[in-house]
Amino acid sequence: MLRYRCLASITILAFLMLSGCAVFRDTSQTDAYNRFAIRAAQAQLWNEAVFRWKQVINIDPDDSKAHNNLGVAYEAIGNMDAALTAYQRAAELEPDNRYYRLNYRRCRIHLRRSGTDNDNTPQIEENEFSPMEE
Repeated sequence: MLRYRCLASITILAFLMLSGCAVFRDTSQTDAYNRFAIRAAQAQLWNEAVFRWKQVINIDPDDSKAHNNLGVAYEAIGNMDAALTAYQRAAELEPDNRYYRLNYRRCRIHLRRSGTDNDNTPQIEENEFSPMEE
């Protein structure tokens, strides 16, 4: 009986250790992609920046900074619909972030003025641009 208790304890301990590892997120890869994307954007290599921020989002879909920065990059290459979607997602993930809401609103106004805005898209308040965040 003691042998089974010891085996059960070891099994439970191993399970807890492994589940703890699954919860821990290694951010070194996303940090590297993000730094590379920021350098690419600073060098006006917007397609590369888009690619890298998409990689960050594939690893961590809830990274609001990556969504916002992806919006900036899409805007720089003229893909305003994708920029609006990225800004909207950033604002949804972090609704109290004024810069994300401002970027969304500014992009939405641009699309409305160009006549390509989809009126079914929910609106977020305010009207300014924000720089990229690291």
